[in-house]
Formats: sequence, C-alpha cells, structure tokens
Amino acid sequence: MHVKGHFFPIASSNYQVCVATISDTHIEVINDEHVIARHVISSLTLSSGMAGLADELNFEDGSRFIPQDVSYRWPFKENNHHIMERLEKSKWVILAAVIFTPLFMWLVLYKAVPAIAVYSVDTLPRNVVEQMGEQSFTLIKKIALDPSELPAEQQTKVQAHFTSMLNALSLDQSVYRLSFYKSDSFGANAFALPHGRIVVTDDLANLLADKPNALKAVLLHEMGHVVHQHSVRITAQSAASTIVLAVVFGDLEGVAEVALGTGASFAQQGFSRDMEREADSFALTQLESLGYSSNDFADAIEALQESHTSENEHLEKVNDLLEYLSSHPSAQERIDNARK
Repeated sequence: MHVKGHFFPIASSNYQVCVATISDTHIEVINDEHVIARHVISSLTLSSGMAGLADELNFEDGSRFIPQDVSYRWPFKENNHHIMERLEKSKWVILAAVIFTPLFMWLVLYKAVPAIAVYSVDTLPRNVVEQMGEQSFTLIKKIALDPSELPAEQQTKVQAHFTSMLNALSLDQSVYRLSFYKSDSFGANAFALPHGRIVVTDDLANLLADKPNALKAVLLHEMGHVVHQHSVRITAQSAASTIVLAVVFGDLEGVAEVALGTGASFAQQGFSRDMEREADSFALTQLESLGYSSNDFADAIEALQESHTSENEHLEKVNDLLEYLSSHPSAQERIDNARK
C-alpha cells in the first residue's frame, strides 16, 4: 500500500513530498526511490483522527508523516484513535453538548467562581488588600473627587456617628475610615474601598442632613461591603471569569470577543447584585441591634431614589432597562425588604 504525503524530518518544519509504503510489520518513507526512513509499525503513534484533519503519523525518533488526503486513515491501530472522530459525528453527542455546555458554564461562572473567590480573599495578606484599596482610591480621587465643601461641624457630627457605630459593633477603627468628598460625577452617593475606607459625597450628607439615622443606615451598608470583602471578591470573580472564558473559547477576536465580554459583564452584574443584598442584610441586622429601625434604611433608599430620579427625568423611557443593567437590586425591592 502506497500513501502520498509530507515527511517532516526530526525537529524541522521543512517537509519533503514522499510516499509511505506499508508492509505487514514495517512502514518505509520513500523519496525519489530512496528510503529515507524505516520504522516498525508497533512503535508508531497516531494523532487523534478527526473529520477534516489528516491522520498524522509520528515516528519514535520525532519525525512525522502527514498524508495529503485528509480523509485517509491508517489501517493499523484504527480502533485506538478514531473515538473523537466518531463522537464528532454522533448526533446524540452533539445534542448533549448543546444542552450541557451552557449548564456547565452557568455552574462554573455562577457557582464555582464565586466559591473560589470567597476562599481566595481569605488567603490574601492584609498589605495586599491595603495596596489594592489605596491604588483604587488614588485613581478615583484623580478622576471624580474634589475636596469636600461640607462645614467642619457637619463632618464632625457624621464622623462621631460613624465612630460610635464602629465601637458598638467592635469593628477596628484603624481599618474602617470615613472620608468626605465633593463629586459631580457620583452625586448623592457613598462607596467602600477594599481596605476599609468609606467615602461619602457632600450631596449625600446634605440630602440626609435632617435624617441622621438614614445616613447611619447607608454607612452600615458600606461597612457591610467591607466586612464581607466584596471589593476583593468581585475582583477575584472578574479575573476568574475571564480566565474561564479564555480557556473554553480560546483566542477571542472581533465579534466573538465583544459578545463574550458582554456575557462576562452580565455575569458580573449578577455577582454585584448578590453582594448588594448581602450588604443590605448586614445594614438591616445591625440597625436593629443598635436600637434603630429598618425603616431608616428604607428612608435612605427612598431619598436617594427621589434625588436620582429628579436628576434623570429625561431618561424615564429607558429606566426599566437601566434598572435591569444596574449592579444594585431594584430600589423598590430594597425598600420593600426593609419595610418588612
């Protein structure tokens, strides 16, 4: 039996057009009637045969022979390397892959990755978290924060409430730090950084100036983010999700990259909504333990909702879409949960 193909010498990408001759025990590679390689069939290895790919023959010295006919299959060892080819042509296997691949991806992205993130943040040294927080804080200050214009008396009053709650909850004051900044970008808002710094904007402090308990509820919510290490977890989840998608889908380019990036973004929004609920739960529980009411939290959310709605009345037609894309649960859901 004669098979025409390309012979690749040892450790070389240059090939010669040759003919492989098969006998009962040996295979010879012939070029211009000269035998340039001869090997025992029992010593050969084959690549996994798949439709559309040539059945590559690997010799024990590292040289290779690839048939020109991609559909050709070697008559020896055929039972050992055609499993993938048979699976590729099986309708049942294809159907199972269509059904179970999305399920597998869901389990990995929404169950395995968050679980790994929770474990990984507990192993991070404190100095690493501190550096993450400071770097983030420096960047945010440069982009979106300006020095606070709140009166010193008002800042001192809020700081006193903050310190009092830290003491009551036995939280480390060297970790939990409160800062005030003016921000046209954030408006009435507050956020927590990985290392424990909590930023309150002037607009938020003024919005809740006559509702001190509502402001305390917001501060407790941000403390909940730090207690549960949400900033570090969401960073770990984002990195892990990217790695999983890269491993599964390979090198992403063009439309595929955009589509998969969007999928990762939606998954990350899901993670963030769960974390917001966790921080809400922390705030509601601690409000009760400190002798306040969960209605204080609902009052804070209602005030924020009214403030943001008045700022964005021209976006009413897309409010439903924005609510869906938001990293927070819906405001009404949070209000109803607190009222209950």
